[in-house]
Amino acid sequence: MHWRELALALIVGGLAACTTKLPEPESPAAKLYAARCNGCHRVYAPSVLKFEMWKVKVAAMQGEMARRGVPPLSAEEQTMLLEYLQRYAG
Repeated sequence: MHWRELALALIVGGLAACTTKLPEPESPAAKLYAARCNGCHRVYAPSVLKFEMWKVKVAAMQGEMARRGVPPLSAEEQTMLLEYLQRYAG
């Protein structure tokens, strides 16, 4: 593959990744996920990780939010988010 073709493929792939469509986009859980996670990084489709990895990531992000001075997820928000991710995890 020529370097220009590779660059174009990476750009197109990156743009597609930025437009992740979430399952049940109007649900409170999807809105919570988009609102709380998209503030610092792009939102990933729940299917990109197994649920066990999502649990690790959510716990790590709780610590990262605290480090950045961002209010962490409440217990209720964390439960809602994890249930949503579990339904659609890969």
